[in-house]
Amino acid sequence: MESPKEVDGESVKLEANDIEVLIKAACMIREEPGLALKAELTAFKDLVLSWGGSLEPLPAASAPAAGANGGASSKAGAPDRPAAPVDLLLEDSDEEMEVSGPAAEMLLPPNLLSNEFADEPPAKGEEIRLEDLVPKDTGPYPPFPPRNYEAPSDARKRVLAKVKEQATELLQAGKADQALEKYSEIIRTGGATALIMAARAEILLKLSRPCAAIRDCCLALHMNKDCGKAHHVRGAAHHRLGHWKKAHRDLTEGQRLDFQEQSVGMLAYVSKKSNLVQDKKTGQWQTVAEAAKKAAQEKKAEEEERRRLEELRKPKGPSKDFKSGQAVRLFGLQKAPQLNGKRGLIQRLGPANNDRWDVEIRLERGRVETKSILSQNIYATPDAVSQRQAADWQLEEARWSEDRKKREKDEKRWKLEEEKQKKLDAMSRKSGDGLPTMDPSEKLEAEMSALPLDQEALALLRRLRPTEALDVLTQVRVQGINSNMSSYIKIKVKSKLGMDDDEDEKPMPQPVHARTPPPPSAPSPPPPAAPPQAPSPPPPAAAASAAQEVAESSDEESEDEDFDLMPEEKQASLGSGYVEPEPTEKQQEAIARWKQEAQDALDVGNSRTALERFTEVIEGGGASALMLTKRGELLLKERRPLAAIKDCSAAIRVNEDLGKAYRIRGIAYRKLGRYREARSDLVQAQKLDFDEGISAIEKFVSSKVRQEEKKQRKRRRTQ
Repeated sequence: MESPKEVDGESVKLEANDIEVLIKAACMIREEPGLALKAELTAFKDLVLSWGGSLEPLPAASAPAAGANGGASSKAGAPDRPAAPVDLLLEDSDEEMEVSGPAAEMLLPPNLLSNEFADEPPAKGEEIRLEDLVPKDTGPYPPFPPRNYEAPSDARKRVLAKVKEQATELLQAGKADQALEKYSEIIRTGGATALIMAARAEILLKLSRPCAAIRDCCLALHMNKDCGKAHHVRGAAHHRLGHWKKAHRDLTEGQRLDFQEQSVGMLAYVSKKSNLVQDKKTGQWQTVAEAAKKAAQEKKAEEEERRRLEELRKPKGPSKDFKSGQAVRLFGLQKAPQLNGKRGLIQRLGPANNDRWDVEIRLERGRVETKSILSQNIYATPDAVSQRQAADWQLEEARWSEDRKKREKDEKRWKLEEEKQKKLDAMSRKSGDGLPTMDPSEKLEAEMSALPLDQEALALLRRLRPTEALDVLTQVRVQGINSNMSSYIKIKVKSKLGMDDDEDEKPMPQPVHARTPPPPSAPSPPPPAAPPQAPSPPPPAAAASAAQEVAESSDEESEDEDFDLMPEEKQASLGSGYVEPEPTEKQQEAIARWKQEAQDALDVGNSRTALERFTEVIEGGGASALMLTKRGELLLKERRPLAAIKDCSAAIRVNEDLGKAYRIRGIAYRKLGRYREARSDLVQAQKLDFDEGISAIEKFVSSKVRQEEKKQRKRRRTQ
């Protein structure tokens, strides 16, 4: 701050440096009052007296107590004692002394600044270019904050913030001198922090005052040792002074605390000047000589390790010598302890020649395995295997060799038979019905041999033509009749043969391949005279027509009956539900839970619970085509074909390309005896999603449709 004064009628101003000199002088006189008697301070004495002060009686000039820096005390009345600069003093040794006013500045530890300002000796062979450096600046330096620092009030903080904002604006406008004054005002009035001190140091460095900047940074680090900006600014100041090692020290620590991109190049430059390099592994800094020495040591260690590994990789001869076919015993195996004590025969030395032998080990039941065993785990001394025992082993080896040859021969034969069977299976798949190509009689015998039929059923089937008997067996397979199969076949065959169920079986000749009217019999002697009212015999044409009608009627009666039909249920049909286009989260959770419960119920065979859960899903907004089809399938299993047809029809309206819906509806129509609708749905289902298991049902339904068409044609002819 500037204070206007009148000197000889002229107005003058006290500069900041003048004020600092006065403060230092006051501090020195306070510590050593005898200095006030010096002739040079006559103006000071006159000033004190003009203000009403008094200098008499003056106390004897006393020496201040020795400070922490170990300085010797001065004698009283020593006017020529040089005053130590304030920035090199410790804090006052008299802790009881109350210090107030602008003179009570913060102090730095002794010798700190002298060490920081000291020049470094140039490195060997280094040429110092003075034009690249900045000369040291001397005092007076900007003032430090007061020692009796108290936290500013909120109002004071607002004022300090405004002053700091003004300083920032001045700095941006290029007015560094005025910005420096603003920062000094903040520091003197109690707003000093480590960052404020570092900011003023940065301005001082811009004004080419590196020593003043170093001084401010030292106080900032004294206030906060982790202030990264203070390290950066002090490192830059040392760089301007040519203090490469100190610059490297501060910049390295600054990058560790607060990395700055603009300091990377400077750090690399001072590292080169300091003859320092950074270890890429540890990040530690070291001299070039130390780095070269360490690199040489590491290279030597790597070379020794490489040679050691090469020695280990070199193949070594076996530690024990065995002969091929020698009987041995195993012991000391840790990873395969079950082989310890087993005997075996040496086959050969391992291919890697790494002290391992291929040993054919004898296991239970004559099984053998060849393992690679270390020499140390093979025991073949005379104590372990006697000569007699070895001879016995040789005999067993011969027997095991024969057994092995026999097993290999059997395995070869089994393999050939397996390949032959695979070829036959491939031919059977090509034929389409699971059986190799053969005539109907052979096929009939093959199918009958695979079914659990009693002798009576087999005899009845053989009385039919082979094709008719195969049709009966096809019905058994399609309808899934497993229990009472023989009884079912007996009923079907007797129906075809026109026999009653309780009629005794009589041997019959082999049936003919076509049904023809019986041949005319030989003329018999004329019957006795009939009464006159007896009608005349019909003409031959009428007799032939009657015989044909009897044969057709017999054919119709022998047509296949469907024993797997279901009656129409009397329960009310279920609703088709709806599909919610944008279900809520709660609705989605409920639908997912119902689906899971339905699946769980199906897994345990609880169809009723599964049906209830499917219904809840459909009525709750999840009536998709697949869900309706699943419920339809479950309804069909519950013998409710009409409800199944309704669900599948609703599913088809939602998705016309769902083959499963057509399949389930076709089977439901077939259960109701509605063969035409069943054939239409099954044909469409096979087009959309072919299922080999449905082919037989489709064939059966198609035969039923042809039979109905044939009957209709006969009825139209008779009408």
